[in-house]
Amino acid sequence: ELLLYNNSISGGVPSWLFTLPSLLLVDLGYNKLVGPIDRIQKPSSIQEVYLSYNNISDSIPYSIFYLVNLTELHLSSNNLSDMLSKLTSLEFINVSSNSLLSLSTSGNDVEYSFPQLRTVIFSGCSVMQFPNFFQTSYLQTLDLSNNMISGGISKWEAVLWKGLLWLDLSHNFLTALEQFPGNSLEYLNLHSNFLTGNITSSICNWSQLTVLDLSKNNLSGTIPDCLGNIGRLQLLDLQMNNFIGKIPNSFLRNSDLSHLLLNNNQLEGLVPLSLANCTSLELLNLGNNKLTDRFPHWLESLPRLQVLILRFNRFYGSLPH
Repeated sequence: ELLLYNNSISGGVPSWLFTLPSLLLVDLGYNKLVGPIDRIQKPSSIQEVYLSYNNISDSIPYSIFYLVNLTELHLSSNNLSDMLSKLTSLEFINVSSNSLLSLSTSGNDVEYSFPQLRTVIFSGCSVMQFPNFFQTSYLQTLDLSNNMISGGISKWEAVLWKGLLWLDLSHNFLTALEQFPGNSLEYLNLHSNFLTGNITSSICNWSQLTVLDLSKNNLSGTIPDCLGNIGRLQLLDLQMNNFIGKIPNSFLRNSDLSHLLLNNNQLEGLVPLSLANCTSLELLNLGNNKLTDRFPHWLESLPRLQVLILRFNRFYGSLPH
């Protein structure tokens, strides 16, 4: 292993590093490396490359494709403008915060091949559509947050990503909430998009879901009762939408829910008594709605509750002594 991260090393990325026969890992992250990566003459058996947080520019050299044993590639926070196309052993790739990297899929002359990919992190690039080159049933983690993707997930993409566990599409321009991959998602973040319509009932099938963030969209309709039935759900964030109707009264006893944010909607009615079952609840924000109820004294029975926000509603009655 060669660990030189967190220094002030400057100049270009020396290609001879990739030719050392016994080197399995090289970490030059958090330095001042510049320029393109030189052509690799005699590729070695290297498995992990860390070059994040430098000033590396231009495209990734085609010769890096000959690193057939490469499983992890970290190139985030650089100035890359072009994408590699074929690494048959690659399991993890992070090229986030490369603002010139558009990952255009318009060219039909490029044959992409990443058959072993498990984790893809492409946050903060200039992606405008779902790239098709990492669509593999092995994919478990996909982060395309902070891009410019519009529309929604097609049925074809949902099928190919059937094994996804972690999906972050926050801070994009998505408008449709119709198709989702598989029934195994544990983390779904669609915060700050332009989603409209109702919450799809297919979400109710995700029994392993721990985080659901649909905040800051234009979703409407009622909140599905089944969301209170997901026992493993820890964070439910639906704030800043246009939901109407009542808060579901279906929260399970001893659920894992710790953060519930329903503020800034058009919700009416009572605070559901089943919230008393959520003994792990730490934050409850119901502010800026149209709830009409006596002040819910019974919330004091929740042993872990630290933050309670009920402002701008229609609560009445006396406060607890």
